[in-house]
Amino acid sequence: MPQIRVRDIRRFKPAAVLEVAHQLETQRRRVIAATEAVLRARSSGQSWTGAAALAAAARHSGSLARLAEVATAIGVTASVLRGVAGRMEASLALLRRAERVAWGRGAWTDPDGFVQVPHRLPTGDPTTDAHVSRLDALMVDEVRRWLDEAVRVAAATDTETHRVLLGAATRSHAPGPTDGLGVVPPPPEGAGGRPDGAFANAAWWRSLTVVERRWAIGHRPEWVGPRDGIPAWDRHQANLLLLSRARSAADDALGRVPPPAHRNDVVAWERAASIAAIDAVLAKRDGVTRHLLLVDSSGPVVRAVTTVGNVDRAGHVTTFVGGLSTSPHHDLRRYDERFVDMRKLAWTKTRGAGEAGEVAIVLWMGYPAPQWRDGGLGPRSVLRDDLARDWSDDLASFTNGIAASRDEPPHQGLWAHSYGSVLAGFALQHSMRMDDVALFGSPGTSLDSLAAAGLKPGSLNVLASPSDPVAASGWFVRDPRDVPGVAILSADCALKPGSTNEPLKGSSGHSAYLNDGTTSEHNLAAIAAGRPEQRIRPGGPCLVVPRPGLPH
Repeated sequence: MPQIRVRDIRRFKPAAVLEVAHQLETQRRRVIAATEAVLRARSSGQSWTGAAALAAAARHSGSLARLAEVATAIGVTASVLRGVAGRMEASLALLRRAERVAWGRGAWTDPDGFVQVPHRLPTGDPTTDAHVSRLDALMVDEVRRWLDEAVRVAAATDTETHRVLLGAATRSHAPGPTDGLGVVPPPPEGAGGRPDGAFANAAWWRSLTVVERRWAIGHRPEWVGPRDGIPAWDRHQANLLLLSRARSAADDALGRVPPPAHRNDVVAWERAASIAAIDAVLAKRDGVTRHLLLVDSSGPVVRAVTTVGNVDRAGHVTTFVGGLSTSPHHDLRRYDERFVDMRKLAWTKTRGAGEAGEVAIVLWMGYPAPQWRDGGLGPRSVLRDDLARDWSDDLASFTNGIAASRDEPPHQGLWAHSYGSVLAGFALQHSMRMDDVALFGSPGTSLDSLAAAGLKPGSLNVLASPSDPVAASGWFVRDPRDVPGVAILSADCALKPGSTNEPLKGSSGHSAYLNDGTTSEHNLAAIAAGRPEQRIRPGGPCLVVPRPGLPH
């Protein structure tokens, strides 16, 4: 069978196929009408008995059966052609999307689907040039994935059409969920696990009809829930089904252990406690939209991704990555509560800029963070960067997927704390879509320049409390404050911008950067809102509020 190419898809005319399907449906109705006429003639005829009558009745029944077979075959063919027209229209839509993405960067696709990128003149600033190159690389990855998926969907449609029509001709057709064709399965796992795999997932999802999407969510939630690039609402619906499965498995595992020994099986107990924490957060009724974008209880630590706010609609989406001991059972409830308030703070800053867009914060526990029980020597140790390297492409894929799932990408921020900042440093060296980054309480980074991160000038921010021993350690490669071009922000006490008497508190130690009323909280909210002018640098005035009863 000849290989389908982009050029072939461009030439396809779905309207012509629909016209053929319409004509076949007309013929099917004529056959049905003829069948009904034969039945009426037989019922109105005179009674007849004997051997000849039995033979005639048998021939008559055979004719009716053959007419029914013809009507069924015509109906299957018409249904398949409607499905073909819909699928190929979806493939053409993927090509158009690819073209729009290319045009957005001043590039284009040729008739065979090759991406043509215009030559970029150097600006003289290595950071800006690297940022432009990163945007071009992301564009090329995305366009190629959309084109590849258009070809894959067209090829799957061709194969499925042959199978179904052959089945109809041999009376062995097994109908699919819709229009006589089965649902095209998602891209191979190898593609979905890379940062650019999110683009393939987004293209696949857009190629499906509404009915096919509902079928996939209900019958194959594992196709949908974990896949970056699919809208948050759809992933949430699929993940609720996967959460139910995980809950049953966790309950069964604990049920096999006598109650007094539950705590001895640490992994089993933490798995059940993590699922309970996810249930508790999703059950909140405080007017905040929450989506479950990942749940995976197969590893040593439950991986989960939840949102505070609507990622599908928000104009600003910030992803938080935690460090040592981060897990749903231990952290999800408190982070969710804290981020509700920080989302409001970031939203007030967008309002100050005259925007009306929403803000969403994602709690990304999408990697099995090192735990205290892992010790200091093994590959899961917090003293090694193995986990950070191994899971960095998952973070890059996730943030790319947020943009790929939408018609217009939002402003994206990244908050990375402690060991999470080590992971973020590796992720930023992938083809990762990111606007503003904050590393805080960081034990070090693999980044040696802003150019390596592909970020625009001034968008890599570092916060370190003066009393944070982890931030002062520089354990991994280099202290991020030493990376040329970073913006060092204050985590000490300060005054709110534009105020002479509204103090902000300093962050004490390693774990207070998100605390209410701190300078670090203010700076993180400014980054989430895309308001760099509101960031507070070190060395500004600090109003000390005297304690009652003390002279001042």
